[in-house]
Amino acid sequence: MEIDKLRKWMEAAQHFQSETFWNSIFDSSQKSASPLNGNPFTSVTDFFPKCDLFETDQYLMAEVELPGMTKENMKLSIQEQMLTISGEFNSFTHGRKYFLKERANRSFKKEIPLPFPILLEKVRTEFRNGILYIAMPINQEEMETIPINFEPNRPDQEVDQR
Repeated sequence: MEIDKLRKWMEAAQHFQSETFWNSIFDSSQKSASPLNGNPFTSVTDFFPKCDLFETDQYLMAEVELPGMTKENMKLSIQEQMLTISGEFNSFTHGRKYFLKERANRSFKKEIPLPFPILLEKVRTEFRNGILYIAMPINQEEMETIPINFEPNRPDQEVDQR
């Protein structure tokens, strides 16, 4: 009986010692599910970098935390109402003897669905103090309004003529 327990423990230990296991833990290409899955406009594919998306009178605004980044190491694109922010952090320097290394080299890609159509040609960006500010003018002409008809009966119901 004790041999079976020891065998199971050894199998589990070997699993945790395998390189594939630890690569899957730290693989930056793995996507995190958002806890906000109920609303497609608040769900994102990754929690990094941290981002706020909000609306002002005429703009959708995004503020993205990217400390230590340079504009050469980041890319921004918008296609079909999807804002994509990607880049690569390079914090490792060859030849250094590290005693503590908490800042990992990693690439990232964050996709954020935009709730409104925007005017791509008028998007403005600014990178200041490690924060990327993105101002996206809302395209009011592409927003559709659907008239609401207030009738007592649904169109698929017959009207009672009593």
